[in-house]
Amino acid sequence: MKKESGKVLKEVSKLCQDERELDAEVLVKKQIAVDPDNLELMTKLGEIQARLCNDHEAEFTFRAVLVRDPNHEDAVCGLGRLLDQALRTEEAEQIYRIFLQNNPISHCALEDLCRILLAEEQADEAFEIARNHVEQYGNNANAFDALRYLLHVDEDRLEAELNDDRENKTLYTQLMNNLLEQIELVTKMERIDELPDDLFRELDDDKTRLSGEIKHLLKSAPTRQISVPPELQNRISHYKLYDGSPV
Repeated sequence: MKKESGKVLKEVSKLCQDERELDAEVLVKKQIAVDPDNLELMTKLGEIQARLCNDHEAEFTFRAVLVRDPNHEDAVCGLGRLLDQALRTEEAEQIYRIFLQNNPISHCALEDLCRILLAEEQADEAFEIARNHVEQYGNNANAFDALRYLLHVDEDRLEAELNDDRENKTLYTQLMNNLLEQIELVTKMERIDELPDDLFRELDDDKTRLSGEIKHLLKSAPTRQISVPPELQNRISHYKLYDGSPV
């Protein structure tokens, strides 16, 4: 039975990739009828229902899974995202916080919580949580997802603000610190054993981009009437940018 349900889950995932959610829903319900205790099938049903915008049904399904297994990560993340999208953000945040108390290694739940906190203008807490997660579980590439997301969003904000206020030394320093932290994260991730090829290529591209951004920001300092702070110069001097040349 478990083997057959595994085949169904693969087929259902393929149907969803082809945007055939209605067919996927029929198939997964049929398999649940013969394998009613399979929580992976039920969670997949909830995900399909959410994709079909059947929010009430999806919420019922996710909660049914969590009654049986409160530590089911995919069901927690599915329910949390559903509630957040329905603007029931406080409920979603509470679900993630409770889940993470018992499952602190959950990269999915932690990233979702950090996204919520950032949207709720609680960036300091989001960054603290994400950085601690990298410190504790940095041997897993997924542990970096939350912090990388936060840094990318903050990079965009800082760039926009600096474009409007070119000679603002505080914004300049914050943006340089952001870019350096990102390239440091990429370097740490590259040391993780057995990285998937697609992720390694993504990191390679990101390192190239970040190197270029740092160089551009350094070259623009004189035109901004900004002297790069010594602490930043010292930090940058420990790096060789991606083309192999020192900063």
